[in-house]
Amino acid sequence: MDYVVVANTGTKARSGNIVIADQKFPITQQGTSQTTPVPTIETVVSAASHANGPISPGEIVTISGTAIGPAIPAYLSLDQNGSVATVLGGVQVLFDGVPVPLTYVSTTQINAAVPYELAAAPNPSAQVKFQGHTSDPYLLKSATTAPALFTLNASGSGPGAILNQDNSVNSPSNPAARGSYIVLYLTGEGQTAPPGVTGAITTLSPVPPLTPQPLLPVAVNIGGEAAAIAFYGEAPGLISGVLQINTQVPNTIPPGSVPVHVSVGGNSSQNGVTVSVK
Repeated sequence: MDYVVVANTGTKARSGNIVIADQKFPITQQGTSQTTPVPTIETVVSAASHANGPISPGEIVTISGTAIGPAIPAYLSLDQNGSVATVLGGVQVLFDGVPVPLTYVSTTQINAAVPYELAAAPNPSAQVKFQGHTSDPYLLKSATTAPALFTLNASGSGPGAILNQDNSVNSPSNPAARGSYIVLYLTGEGQTAPPGVTGAITTLSPVPPLTPQPLLPVAVNIGGEAAAIAFYGEAPGLISGVLQINTQVPNTIPPGSVPVHVSVGGNSSQNGVTVSVK
């Protein structure tokens, strides 16, 4: 006699009986083995410029890869101490074995903050832990600064993520007047004074400086001309590692979409970022 048993697609074993002429014949089907994939890191780049290169203390970076996080993305959350959590959506990222703050996780992308403590490590490594698996180490190089401007479309080029003097978003349809002040946001400014605290949310201080400032000199160039700086420091309300600069648009530059660069400690931000000027 022939019989057919439907395949067991579950992970647990199941059993039953076949009865023939009042005789029972027990059968057992083993569960289907299901293994979770091992996380693999493909790139670690600046979250602002998306460019490869050395990482700096406090920098916000983007990790790309496969099986590095959950299918449903998870976003920044705070731990019981008010710091950005180092475990998010079941994901943990280690830099030289140290868990780091996470601001976004998904199957193929993680945004994380490089720990300030990494300043002394010339060749750090990154690893991702997810669903009981740990990726192979991804080797990196470090630098004192690696400035990169955030952009509106998050691509690393085009119109910058810039606010006009009235706090409206700068764009070709909403340009900044020459002589007015604009607000720039960047990462990769390096260590600060007072010293940066990994994963901290920046708050205003009652005494100067209002927020921690980069240890190394900061300069802004708009349309090929040096721009005056009214304020620079860690951006209030954001994770440490995001720098805010309030700077004046030079009166002598031509109107249109003009290039903007920021240098910190002699290292310049990426090319291709613009501010709209009228």
